[in-house]
Amino acid sequence: MKAYYSLTVAIALLTTSVAHAQLNIVAAGDGIVEYSRENAIPYDSLAPFHQSYENYPKLPGQTLFFQGMKNDANGYVNAFYTANPLKGNAPVYHKMENRVGNTASDAVVGKYFDVVKVFCQQNSRYCLLLREQKTGDEIYYLPNIATTSNFVCIGNYEKMKQLHVGKTFYALGKRIGLVGGGTMQTKEKTEYKAIDMAVELHDNGAYLILEDINKQRLKGIPYGHIVAGFVAKNRLDSLVARYGKNYGEKIAFQQIAEGMSKEMLIESLGEPIKKEQTIFKEKPAERWRYPEGYTIGVQNNKVVSVRKDSYYW
Repeated sequence: MKAYYSLTVAIALLTTSVAHAQLNIVAAGDGIVEYSRENAIPYDSLAPFHQSYENYPKLPGQTLFFQGMKNDANGYVNAFYTANPLKGNAPVYHKMENRVGNTASDAVVGKYFDVVKVFCQQNSRYCLLLREQKTGDEIYYLPNIATTSNFVCIGNYEKMKQLHVGKTFYALGKRIGLVGGGTMQTKEKTEYKAIDMAVELHDNGAYLILEDINKQRLKGIPYGHIVAGFVAKNRLDSLVARYGKNYGEKIAFQQIAEGMSKEMLIESLGEPIKKEQTIFKEKPAERWRYPEGYTIGVQNNKVVSVRKDSYYW
């Protein structure tokens, strides 16, 4: 009888203990990190924000201008919403009639937007909370390949203007866009002056207006300290001072010659997209390949052969 009583008490105590146990249950998160002005990564205005998704957490506090795509009669699909699309289905901002997920062009093109927040999901998906300056509308923008290049960050625009306007450039002999439409093949070493920055509606990014002695105006696309299709006079002067007139000018105009050092080659064309081991005159060497079609033989830190094909690697 005594043993039975002890067992009953033990079971009762155990039952009571289990009944009152508490688990610390934490709700599953959505994996979204928010960036605002308070915790934003410092923005480097040398780089357009759309150059890499890694730039998005730097944007809170910046202002964007949406210039729009060339052909947007059907609006913008899967881009602008009135709620965060990373958190589930979201209504489309200014949805067009008879279009599933398209925002009307006139609702966003030519507008200035302040970046309020940036949302980052664990799988590297991003969403920007924008506030349209005139209406105060809060709009969620989901970056995508089709529309991101049509945004201009005002901070980058002003930095490029400060860095390049008033400077002298020389053409590299590339085909360049004309202000007002069309393109032209530039003549190598023709001198141009950067006279202003500009943005066109329904185009990609901002550009420098480069003018020659005949008032011919070209579009120079700036990427930090570089302007595509041109070399700045101060860079040319620096290279000539470092490597002498012969090699300095060749490097500036992206030309390669046998006898150049590996350092000169990298200064001229940058790092190759591919390096291969090879044999040159019965001795070990490397073959450097570039997207412009160059195949360069390098041996003992010197350029020993140069070939340029008519196709790109």
